[in-house]
Amino acid sequence: MRIKTDMSKNQRVISACWVSGMVILIVSLFCSSSVNHECFASSAHSKNLVACVCYKNSYWQVFLVKEDSTSFKQVTSSPMDKAKISWSLKKDSLLVNTNLGEIFILDLNTRQEAKVNIGMKGMTDAVWSRDGRRILFSLSTHGSIDNNDIWIVDIVSGKRECITKMKHLQHNPVWTADEEKIVFLSGQGGQSHDICVMDLKSRAVKQVTAGQLYNFEPDCSCNNEIAFSSNRTGDYEIWVCDLEGKHLHQVTHCPGLDSQPSWSPDGKKIAFVSNRDGQLAVWVINRDGSNLRRLTPPNVACRAPAWSK
Repeated sequence: MRIKTDMSKNQRVISACWVSGMVILIVSLFCSSSVNHECFASSAHSKNLVACVCYKNSYWQVFLVKEDSTSFKQVTSSPMDKAKISWSLKKDSLLVNTNLGEIFILDLNTRQEAKVNIGMKGMTDAVWSRDGRRILFSLSTHGSIDNNDIWIVDIVSGKRECITKMKHLQHNPVWTADEEKIVFLSGQGGQSHDICVMDLKSRAVKQVTAGQLYNFEPDCSCNNEIAFSSNRTGDYEIWVCDLEGKHLHQVTHCPGLDSQPSWSPDGKKIAFVSNRDGQLAVWVINRDGSNLRRLTPPNVACRAPAWSK
């Protein structure tokens, strides 16, 4: 493994050879020998923080906003559009996707962006495991944006594997609370897009929604509840169900788009994107549909919230 540093861009380029020396470095930065997968409060450094991307100076940049909306700070400025975000275990770094099919690690203390190169191009929807050892992402190796599979990279061992091997479009993977399963979207053609759950040990896949038009952007809580956006009522709203697809209930009720849900660390609230007031913004709502409020300020478009876990 080699690390290339372009000081003019303040970026480190991490190659995919994964020799032992670099593995040790990465693990020391991002891994912990013990991970508690129960509901827990965020560290003091990132308590009650939501990361999101907002449109500023012609690019979608990463911002951090406090749950009470008292602080709203821009943390990236590089000339590229950012997309999906996930948090590190220590809450001092973010894994950030770009519209160029690349991912980088953002150090929240130094604001430096370290590009991660695993030897594949066109990655989307990349998310960290809590201990930083693994990355899930969606990728097409068939030259078509409608023929993606879910892949997993183990940083410690260097193992890289396609784990779905299903027809058509598989994307938007997220980890369950114990990280023994993943939840992802499967588009098998036609007028449907459904949520599936995979057991990572057996690789058994169970479809938990069916025949309800489009279901998008799942996120899994510390209680293993799935929040997702669905147009099953004719309008995109936030819904919640368990890993079996049972105990389904609708959380939001508003004309327009409600999408991209992200659970709070305690599983009691959901941050999501809505255009209910005419502009894309991040909102917060209780799991039971109460206490709805806008999180991001007016006059700036924001999307892709990621609550620090």
